[in-house]
Amino acid sequence: MFTVGGQRILVIDAQVHVWDASPHNQAIPDGEAYATDLLRRHRELDGAGLPPHDVERVSEHSLTRDVFEGGYVDRAVLQPVVLGDLFVLGFSPLEWHAEIAGWMPGRFVLSGELDPGGGQPGARGLGPRVRRFDLRGLTLCERRRPAGWQRLGDPWLRRTLARCGAAGADVVHIGVGPSTLPAPWRREEKGTTTSPPGAARDRPPRVPGWAEPVRAGSALPARTRAAERVAPAGFDVAQFRELARALPDIRFVLGAGCLPGPRLCRLAELPNVYILLTEILPWTDSLDFAHAFGQLLAAYGPERLLFGSGYPLVRPGRLVRELAAYRFPDELRHRYPRFDTAAKRAVLGGNAARLYRIGRSVPATAAAGA
Repeated sequence: MFTVGGQRILVIDAQVHVWDASPHNQAIPDGEAYATDLLRRHRELDGAGLPPHDVERVSEHSLTRDVFEGGYVDRAVLQPVVLGDLFVLGFSPLEWHAEIAGWMPGRFVLSGELDPGGGQPGARGLGPRVRRFDLRGLTLCERRRPAGWQRLGDPWLRRTLARCGAAGADVVHIGVGPSTLPAPWRREEKGTTTSPPGAARDRPPRVPGWAEPVRAGSALPARTRAAERVAPAGFDVAQFRELARALPDIRFVLGAGCLPGPRLCRLAELPNVYILLTEILPWTDSLDFAHAFGQLLAAYGPERLLFGSGYPLVRPGRLVRELAAYRFPDELRHRYPRFDTAAKRAVLGGNAARLYRIGRSVPATAAAGA
């Protein structure tokens, strides 16, 4: 838990990944290139960052240290990413999540995976998996390769989501996953102007020495081409609107960076749409964040915004502290709704607790912050 204004606030991280991108699991060259870009992205977002092996392969030890003890998190929602063409044993499959949840009982909410591009045969057996693993949600993601375009208008998808929702997995994540795209904004002090759009993309970041893909057993790097930056797959907004209206009992969680801000805010007219803030939270010290967050707060209200870190790309502790202390710059304070203690309580954990049916009890080892 985290303490704000003398009140203890439940913290639920709605986007945590348990993955294995270490060399023994990479299907080179693509898996190796993807892993290298994840390391680069982590260094861009988290400063000095974690040791490389902790980013390559998430362990029970690193989760305890960085998420639950140092990150003030009481519960974490594990988001799967399979990518079977890039990683021999899968990148972050549900079975690993279930195993680590068994090692750390009471800490995790599990989400299953569903590939809209895989067709109806790829959804077979999903209902029994929902009941077997007590899945509270589903993440729409590619099972084989990253990026692409997700089809949301197929009738089989609507039927599958309805059945899984009735079985208990009634939260659907779209546009939620690890992104290796360059940061949208530069870090600046509050009140200053950030760099123009595209400026950061024009300068490729320096790859740290430890991230260079020279692997044992070869005299040459495994990667022979530049790593492609990957973002969660896109989707057609009209198809999504139709899907969300057809399934009013399903709650849809969209990533804050999956659509341009104005288009994302217009979806607030759908009462079963929520926003996961992961992709914008590392930039709380910029005016760009103030505008993006203020627009989402005005459109969705604090009751439909969720906290997420994207760990291990970013450790949650700093994000929790900065969001709990966040105040809009003076020149914007009257432009956007007030982000008070009640709103912070909702965004940091209250909304996710309601969405994923999480009780208020906290394991005895939970850390507290001030």
